[in-house]
Amino acid sequence: MPSSVDLHTHTTCSDGTLAPEALFSKALELGVRILSVTDHDSTVGLEAIQPLAQSHPEIRLIPGIEMSAEGDHYCHILGYFIDYASTSFQTHLAQLRLKRLERIAAMTKKINALGIPITYEHVVSLAAGGAVGRPHLADALVEKKFVKTRQEAFDRYLKRDGPAYVSMDGPSAADVIAKIRFAKGVPVLAHPSYYTSPELLKKLVDMGLMGMEAYYPEHSKSLIRRYLEMAQTCGLVVTGGSDFHGPKTHRSSLACVDVPPSVVEDLEKARLRV
Repeated sequence: MPSSVDLHTHTTCSDGTLAPEALFSKALELGVRILSVTDHDSTVGLEAIQPLAQSHPEIRLIPGIEMSAEGDHYCHILGYFIDYASTSFQTHLAQLRLKRLERIAAMTKKINALGIPITYEHVVSLAAGGAVGRPHLADALVEKKFVKTRQEAFDRYLKRDGPAYVSMDGPSAADVIAKIRFAKGVPVLAHPSYYTSPELLKKLVDMGLMGMEAYYPEHSKSLIRRYLEMAQTCGLVVTGGSDFHGPKTHRSSLACVDVPPSVVEDLEKARLRV
């Protein structure tokens, strides 16, 4: 049975494959009652869904974002209840999207050097005006039949230390956390199983991290229990979501993780501490 809460979703305004309106329709169909759109470095999808949410009060829409922290404390950080109308926050997001374009241009050159004729312009067009990322480069490789899936593209070319990988000249974890909190949001560590150690978590907490995504598709029951314990020890709220990216991706099941509605109450309490 689908969860009534999904706090981690993506649309075509970043690296998802469903338009914002289609994502919202799917959430309605599945009976989702609390939804957050957390596109990478963009709130365009969130803004597109706002009028739909106002027409369907049965779904509560929580403003969200996902941002990448680079450098020694590499991780992804989700922001909830952000003031997405903030001019300074939007200016910062626009700067991050420009850096994404620079990175994709450099990665496209590396792909070309491997003998694969993909163009930068085509990769950018696949993002349809949204925040450009490695998944769009992967889609170009799939479209040209150099690989069969996004995952294969990442495994062969685009993963960290892959032959076409270029690190992003992005903000540090401390900067991401500060930017989210300045925008009145609650910063939460996304999919911690990808990179979390007790040492990293402690450093992030010292920087102002307020939560951890415990409920996630790749987290076993024992791992969830471990993260719940870590969160309690560090005074963090816990959240969860499907990390839905849409059809033809390895994250194609919306509301597939059982997320207790109580996490939203805890998020709201954390919001008061920002």
